[in-house]
Amino acid sequence: MEIYPIMIDGELAGKLRVERQGARTAFDAECRMLPGLVRLSVYGGGREGYLGVLAPEDGALRLRRVLSRSQMRGFPAEIESAERAGLDRRPEPPPEPETEEAQGAGSPHGIAPEETAPDAAEMSGDTAVPADPSGLDWYASPDGALVCFDGTQSLIALPPDDPRVPEGVAGERRTVEGREYLVYRTKNGRIVRP
Repeated sequence: MEIYPIMIDGELAGKLRVERQGARTAFDAECRMLPGLVRLSVYGGGREGYLGVLAPEDGALRLRRVLSRSQMRGFPAEIESAERAGLDRRPEPPPEPETEEAQGAGSPHGIAPEETAPDAAEMSGDTAVPADPSGLDWYASPDGALVCFDGTQSLIALPPDDPRVPEGVAGERRTVEGREYLVYRTKNGRIVRP
């Protein structure tokens, strides 16, 4: 089972449990009471998967939905966030390369002031982490792991002492922003075992 935070209007509002049940996927959402109608979707890889409308039940807003493989066809392969339905979560095109003068302007450390401003990922709850030496752009997920897509596969980076590090699966050691991590390939939100 995987658990994701539900972010509504930039605030943590609840949690979404996702469980694979054979050929079906069960979604169980629970949120604090919110005004108005709240439609919930999952987002990832530039795709949106609509789950439905949260309904009041026992003092909270809830939604339970079980989908078949064919119903999941348009859903993201990996869930990055659970939020209000209808948000624009298409990936942004890569930024244009800057000149050396622009990169060092206005900063004694050679970092342009624009690089310290929050980006769209930070505003959606993910925090951009400076690229590692291999050129990958990592994002901090709400559960403390780093995630990225290298152009062909999704990766997750976990601190070596993280309880989610799988036994018997060697991760690739990498240093990202001065911290050491074990990096694993993932598919459908799970670590790929060799």
